[in-house]
Amino acid sequence: MTINVKSYAKINWTLDVLFKREDGFHELRTIYQTVSLHDTLTLAYKERAITITCDDARVPDDESNLVYKAAVRLRAATGIQAGAHIHIAKRIPVAAGLGGGSSNAAATLLGLEKLWQVHLDDDKRFEMAAGLGSDVPLFLIGGTLLGIGRGEEIYPIEEVACDYLLLVNPGIAVSTAAAYASLSRLTRAASPRKIPLTFFAAKGIRELPLVARNDFEEVVLVTHTEIAEVKERLHHCGARHSLMSGSGATVFAVFDNLETSEQAQQEMRALGYWARTARTINRQHYQATIFEP
Repeated sequence: MTINVKSYAKINWTLDVLFKREDGFHELRTIYQTVSLHDTLTLAYKERAITITCDDARVPDDESNLVYKAAVRLRAATGIQAGAHIHIAKRIPVAAGLGGGSSNAAATLLGLEKLWQVHLDDDKRFEMAAGLGSDVPLFLIGGTLLGIGRGEEIYPIEEVACDYLLLVNPGIAVSTAAAYASLSRLTRAASPRKIPLTFFAAKGIRELPLVARNDFEEVVLVTHTEIAEVKERLHHCGARHSLMSGSGATVFAVFDNLETSEQAQQEMRALGYWARTARTINRQHYQATIFEP
């Protein structure tokens, strides 16, 4: 038996870093959005072993991969003795702020439940996902989501629709740990229930694509000028707004129409950047399409 699972990417419409918590993590407020760019995981039943392959050599195929960890934890939680071979067809850039590894882990949990014919209740599934990484739970639901805490506590909110996005990656790596360390406001006093100001600053949730903001930009763009250059070039290409996703290095840009976004894609690729047009994926579409035929 073989199952194919779409593993969608995400962007952050907002990302506010509030303060450092007693447990060493940082308190966040973010609005996640799943987008059409996706990897594909092919899961095949095996008697016992869990093995991983990927068409991108940068992705580990051993126990350090979140896909492997997800499979092992699901097997332990359900008591099943089955194994699986998992192949990752990688289309989401690695370590790019688009949640590729987290998405792969969530897709593994969902796919293996189906492959192994086991079932977790919702609370247990979300607990397992949160234990794998802060971004993993959002990929169990998809669509537009408010994330609080480390980002792992998620709440579905009104959907944001944007059909003309362009994702651009300059091909550099950004250290998330270094980005956190550089932020000057991590110890500011703030209510643990604070919602991002950008959430209220928007004229409405549908306006988020044009008012999106990310606290990490103020420090990351200083040390990684390539990202600032990408943003500047995107605006010259007609983008109405652009923002770094997560801690980088991918930037997403909002356009008015497909023709302009596709022309910008060609121009960015001609400059040597990875670039891909995309659109938002709402919860209904996400859940209806995650399992490929």
